[in-house]
Amino acid sequence: MPSKFKLEVSVIIPVYNAEKFLQKAVESAVYLGEVGEIILIEDQSPDNALALAKELEKEFDKVKLYQHPDKKNHGAGASRNLGIQKASCEYIAFLDADDYYLPNRFVKDKLVFETHDNCDGVYSAVGTHFYSQEAKNDFFEKGFGYQEILTLKGEVPPQELFAVLFNRHQNIKGEFGTNGITVKKSVFKKIGYFNTALKLRQDIHLWRRLAGFCNLYVGEIVTPTAMRGIHASNRMTKLDDHKQYIDLWWRSLKKEFKSKHIEKSQYNIFLQCYFNYLASQPNKIIAVKSLIDNVLKYPKITRESYGDFDFNFWKVFGKNWLTLHLISFKNRLILKK
Repeated sequence: MPSKFKLEVSVIIPVYNAEKFLQKAVESAVYLGEVGEIILIEDQSPDNALALAKELEKEFDKVKLYQHPDKKNHGAGASRNLGIQKASCEYIAFLDADDYYLPNRFVKDKLVFETHDNCDGVYSAVGTHFYSQEAKNDFFEKGFGYQEILTLKGEVPPQELFAVLFNRHQNIKGEFGTNGITVKKSVFKKIGYFNTALKLRQDIHLWRRLAGFCNLYVGEIVTPTAMRGIHASNRMTKLDDHKQYIDLWWRSLKKEFKSKHIEKSQYNIFLQCYFNYLASQPNKIIAVKSLIDNVLKYPKITRESYGDFDFNFWKVFGKNWLTLHLISFKNRLILKK
């Protein structure tokens, strides 16, 4: 007996500086049976992407074009948020304008949503397409080679995914990409939208929140279901840009988890990783002060997690604690003189 379940997806594509890639992205999605609509959010692109987007809207009934009300540039996060608000389908998927779907994109997703009534989202593997040899060389020289296929290295129950994404799972590691996740539109009422204060890593920020508050099931994690495009001007390989926002990324996650009352066990996992992040910062005075403040603020969690912190963590903590006090003592002596 044929299944009555129908997966109908709104695919959201932020459009900025994407004239060279947009048509391929749209055509990779428009012929898929599960795609109900493709929402293009034009973000004041400096190239000819707006004109191309208008042509695609005329050519394909599924394509709908929008701009921000003030017609100014707001970034990928704000554009995805606008797309979510405009979406009319029950399910949401994302696609960057320089990336593209593969024919198997929603095959496993449909089966998983149909099988699990409590499923809020499905994540699948994403491969990498290099638009030039220069882009490929840069990708590997910057140390991103391990991410050539974004996927998890094993099947993970939803309740364990949070630990995996924060590298606290004993056996399974990995990550999933923006182009490989499909979620119910209703989850955004529960966890909120993309954090527009972050210019980079907004997607990873959202996936951590999804893993903390929702049931995300594994889809196709062996064979890629989409490809992300890497080119010479791709912001992914700009390490300085990532470093600029990483502290805000951690602090905003902490605020989200605390304000929305994430489960205690998951909050402990997050704090362990947050403490390790603070201990590893190059600016030792600021890093150690923040670390000490947080450890003293959460003594119970520190006691519970003591065994999880390795020797090197406590070695760094003690060394930096001593360094901080020596610097403080030296500064007081200077002031007295």
